[in-house]
Amino acid sequence: MTPHSVAPPLNADAEQTAPWLRVTGLITGLALFALTRFLPPPEGMNDAAWVTCGLALWMAAWWITEAAPLPVTALLPLVVLPLLDVMPLRKASANFAADLIFLFLGGFVLSIGIRKWRVHERIGLGLLRHCGWSVPALLGGMMLVTGFLGMWMSNAATAMVMMPMAASIAALVERSGATGGRASKALLLGVAYAPCLGGLATFVGTPTNAVLEGFVSKTYGVELSLAQWMGFGVPVAVTLLLCCWALLRVTLLRGAPAVAGLGERMSDEYRRLGAFSRGEAVTTAVFAGCILCWMFSGVITDLTGAKIDDAVVAIGGALLLLLLPLDRRLGSTALTWKDAESLPWGILIFFGGSLSLSAALTETGVTRWLSNELQFLHGVPLWMVATVVVVLVVIVSEMMSNSATVSAFLPILAGLCGGLGVHPFVIMIPATLAASCAFMMPGASPPNAIAFSTGCLRVGDMVRTGLLMNIVCSLVILLAAFHVIPAIMGFDPFTPPAWAAGKR
Repeated sequence: MTPHSVAPPLNADAEQTAPWLRVTGLITGLALFALTRFLPPPEGMNDAAWVTCGLALWMAAWWITEAAPLPVTALLPLVVLPLLDVMPLRKASANFAADLIFLFLGGFVLSIGIRKWRVHERIGLGLLRHCGWSVPALLGGMMLVTGFLGMWMSNAATAMVMMPMAASIAALVERSGATGGRASKALLLGVAYAPCLGGLATFVGTPTNAVLEGFVSKTYGVELSLAQWMGFGVPVAVTLLLCCWALLRVTLLRGAPAVAGLGERMSDEYRRLGAFSRGEAVTTAVFAGCILCWMFSGVITDLTGAKIDDAVVAIGGALLLLLLPLDRRLGSTALTWKDAESLPWGILIFFGGSLSLSAALTETGVTRWLSNELQFLHGVPLWMVATVVVVLVVIVSEMMSNSATVSAFLPILAGLCGGLGVHPFVIMIPATLAASCAFMMPGASPPNAIAFSTGCLRVGDMVRTGLLMNIVCSLVILLAAFHVIPAIMGFDPFTPPAWAAGKR
């Protein structure tokens, strides 16, 4: 089989923000930073912390308005912190080589291999040929495959590789004209939502979870493993995928007539893939091996004594794809460095900048100061605080990058948890999960934009369905925050841990 080339993201070079808004953000960010240089710091805050606050406001303004590309803004700490003697360059730049960066680096290489050798099509059509008895079943199968891939690939990459398949399947379904376009809308929206929901289950699938993991590590010195996260992330993701399927089933596919021959058509598409090629077999084996190592890292460590680190597994998988030969002459490998040059380096730089800013906010005492200032909220019920935070994060994520949203909110939430005297995870984790649940606007996430670009959806379609999904996601996440996550991770929401008390 000849591997298909990877198509670039749709509208990759298009300006998504109005010029006037970018100019406004550019000026606002610089003005906010300038204020911290001329105004004295608030009571109880030192000069270094005040400068760091100014940098945080500067970066937040540029991220929100996209005055500059997100990775460009993320490089600001490397200049501002050393120049103003807040943190030496060696310390500020160390965050660009954090474990999290290499976890995503390896994950991105794996996703390139999956797309190159069409592993996603093998998995997708292999399942869909057994789901062809009805359109709702086909929708469920498509969402299941997309959600699973979204656990291990970025939501943008997953949507890019699955949306053409969804569009072609929708065209097959609509040839009879029986569903009046509703099946197309359901399939496209399902593929847009599923990678974001599936990505909630792991660090690799969505940047927001990875930003939280990095922030917790830098701020509190607590390491969250992928297996720990999946303990609650998988149940939450599966629940939301089922809720999403039921919502699309009721709103778009209710009363949809059966379409004859769907199973046979999916089987025909699967047969066209032919036999496994050597490259596809190697990529599938490496991908499956990485998943097993991530899921059972603790068991492997107990049996062998070798420390199985999530980032090491990701880089190991990437190396195998780049090194394993596909023929006896050792003339080719599953991936070449030419393939790897398409890595999204900008996302890695964005992560590094976010971690650098988080480290500066912690070390200069900004989060400690916020914690003290927010103690007046002590009498407010925790469920009310969590609800307001989740709803606010969902709303903000509709208008700005979810990764930028989390990066801007986490330092504030760290102070809030300290002021309330509660466990940080009871607010930080639901806020992070909520940031990936922006489903209303076409520009709220890359999968939304890719689905809208097909021309089969109107803004009204996305707003109506997306609003209902936002409400459902908020309710499920809040229930999980107080009942599922504490039980699985073994903490009391109302009792701050010792590691948080010492790092406020």
